[in-house]
Amino acid sequence: MSQVAITDRSPRSPPYQRHRPEQTLLYQIIERHYPKFRDVMAAQDKPLPLHVQQEFADYLKCGRLEHGFLRV
Repeated sequence: MSQVAITDRSPRSPPYQRHRPEQTLLYQIIERHYPKFRDVMAAQDKPLPLHVQQEFADYLKCGRLEHGFLRV
């Protein structure tokens, strides 16, 4: 039985291309308007649940190299 080293790439495997979420319209809208929305809701005594705030924070970090990456 033939074994292939983990570091070997398949000849059909495409080269890695980095995603750039910061260039998408959705990302730009959330990045620009979410902090103000969160603050307005808190000022009205209707703060967003912590799990929602965490999801937005995670979304804004996802795909950004300054927050690390993993290539599998």
